[in-house]
Amino acid sequence: MDFVKGDFIKIKTKLIEEITIDDIKEELNHWGTLTYPPDEAYEKINYIEYNDGSGYAMEFELWFDNQLSDLTLSCEAIIDQEERVLSFTIENLHVL
Repeated sequence: MDFVKGDFIKIKTKLIEEITIDDIKEELNHWGTLTYPPDEAYEKINYIEYNDGSGYAMEFELWFDNQLSDLTLSCEAIIDQEERVLSFTIENLHVL
């Protein structure tokens, strides 16, 4: 949602050190207008649970101009024993 809203201040707080907000903006400029995905797209998030149960690595394909794109957002969520998110980071934005 932050990407579609263009809330780059919020996005910046979630980036790993190696990625800058300028990198994100530059990549997004090549694709068109970000749009919200349909509800069923959230059911197709690719994720892998860490063996130690500490969280998930996730990949989600972004939508532009109401169409699924090849631009993929890679993220990590670290959770506690009650499945509450302790941290959420954006690891990469790349083409699959």
